[in-house]
Amino acid sequence: MRTIPRLVPPLVLLITLALAPAIPLSAQTVATLKYHPGHYVSLNRPDDAARVMPGLVLPGVRGVQIRYTWKSLEPERGRYDFSRIADDLERAARLGLQLVAFIEDKSFFTEAHHLPAYLDAYALPFTRGGMVAKRWDPTIIERMGALLSALGEHFDAHPHFEGVALQESAMGFTPEIETLHGYTPEKYRDALIALLRSARRGLPRSQVFWYMNFLEGKQAYLADVAEVAVEERIAMGGPDVLPERASLVRLTYPLYARFAGRLTLFCSIQNDSYAHHRENSAGQNRYWTLEELLMFARDELHVSYLFWNRKDWRKPPDSWTWNDAIAVIRAHPELQGAPAARH
Repeated sequence: MRTIPRLVPPLVLLITLALAPAIPLSAQTVATLKYHPGHYVSLNRPDDAARVMPGLVLPGVRGVQIRYTWKSLEPERGRYDFSRIADDLERAARLGLQLVAFIEDKSFFTEAHHLPAYLDAYALPFTRGGMVAKRWDPTIIERMGALLSALGEHFDAHPHFEGVALQESAMGFTPEIETLHGYTPEKYRDALIALLRSARRGLPRSQVFWYMNFLEGKQAYLADVAEVAVEERIAMGGPDVLPERASLVRLTYPLYARFAGRLTLFCSIQNDSYAHHRENSAGQNRYWTLEELLMFARDELHVSYLFWNRKDWRKPPDSWTWNDAIAVIRAHPELQGAPAARH
């Protein structure tokens, strides 16, 4: 495995950049962001990118999103291994695709641990199995900022590196865990703001895809974070296109309409979207069609980027799969979401 040398600014500078107030855009030299909107394919964790990616060169597909755990990118404190990203990026460029690097600090329904070993003390249990980083802690804020800065030094200038994606805002702790570890929604809001500012400084020319859905304790704080995302030209979106999921309709989807035209917006058709039940229906029509989900994302959520999970199995047996999505993307290759005013 090739290990790419570490080039990281001093610790004090990283903390200062992450936590300092944003400089108004009028006072900065603003880099032009890479902007290749459209359909992207999210690979599954077991997917062999070398085998799968050539098959994604399809009409309407602009790029791929590939998952990388934090611990795989930083096996030891301050020692980074970006060889897998480099290989995937080289392959994507050769195929004419854009690459989005999805950074995982959270695991679901598994014993998998995605933090580097030196951050073990900051891994907290997810309510339904798995773990998530103690994201409001200054150590996690600073170390994630260092990781993003190192990624930027290596890949920000590459034209086929579209950007990074930061895992969903929902954390899923029990109230007991939150109390024990000093969680407050204000701390988490401020941590997310610091993370987005740090990401933009580390990656001034690349998209930063902020996956947001819920913020425990005070959902309204997501709008505060989104206002900072406007300043920093962050792309905002979420992990689910589920038009009849009540919690999303009530708490999350209104943010898309509120920030349409001010932020670049995106969303993700994940595995549960391929079997999203239509209310009060059964038989052939019991699921939303993939075309209907695309139209909802485009017309109601105003997305410019749409990430499709490469779900290549039928579970339930009558659910949709990635093969069904290919025809929908081919029929609607362009997305007409409301683009942000600045790119």
